[in-house]
Amino acid sequence: MPYIGKELYDHFFRSVDQVIDRIVAATSQDLEFELSPKEFKLHHELLYNLFLKIKEELDEQDTTGAINLDYDPADVLSEQGYDLNYIIMLLTQFRLNVVKEIEGEFQKHGVGILGDAFYFMNRMSDIFDQAIKNSTSHYNNEYQLNLQKLEKELLLLSAPVVPVKKDISVLPIVGSLNEERADHIIENVIPEVVKNNVTILIIDFSAILQFDSYVASRVLEIAKTLHLLGIHTVTTGIRPDMARAIINLESTVDDIETYRDVKEALENVELK
Repeated sequence: MPYIGKELYDHFFRSVDQVIDRIVAATSQDLEFELSPKEFKLHHELLYNLFLKIKEELDEQDTTGAINLDYDPADVLSEQGYDLNYIIMLLTQFRLNVVKEIEGEFQKHGVGILGDAFYFMNRMSDIFDQAIKNSTSHYNNEYQLNLQKLEKELLLLSAPVVPVKKDISVLPIVGSLNEERADHIIENVIPEVVKNNVTILIIDFSAILQFDSYVASRVLEIAKTLHLLGIHTVTTGIRPDMARAIINLESTVDDIETYRDVKEALENVELK
């Protein structure tokens, strides 16, 4: 037995499709967004699923439990190209128009359904609040996934291996060399160099923005790793401040061959 009276229950759930059609049409008008027949059907289905959850909550004998909405409107609408701003406005306007439907029934039946009306509005508001929360969480998760994907793509672009000869490749370091990018070079770029049978790797620093003692230490770590793998390391584009940072580490750099630029490096390594 539902926790609201017969008048409200019958109004919303005995002719649910007609009620939803009215609410979708009113919402479309309120938002000044003209819906195509296909879009109208999509919005109808979305609201219908929310109504099913409201009905389920009203039919429950225990009314104290928290709402567990297992339906995510954002998942449905985002696939059709709707953004979060529209989804939040839509759900908010849906809720307002459901309240107007309740107000219409209250005016028709009077104070006799006042308690039912308040209860219905509370449960309905809980459902729509959860729908809005789910939609926001959906977009936050999507944003984080897209951000991680973008960061991964930027890492690939920040340290591309460029083959110039059969066994010679160039690794240009662009921008800054932070811990994440240095780890990417060691964990991903160097294995790729080995896989491609590169024997000489020219690391070009001419486009690096900052070169401090931390960067110098990671460069030496990269060079030592390459040396242990039998790959000869050549550096180019080293500025005076970079040279000082490396020297200040008091580490041997005898195994690192250095030239002014990539062109000069290629000319010399090809002669050997």
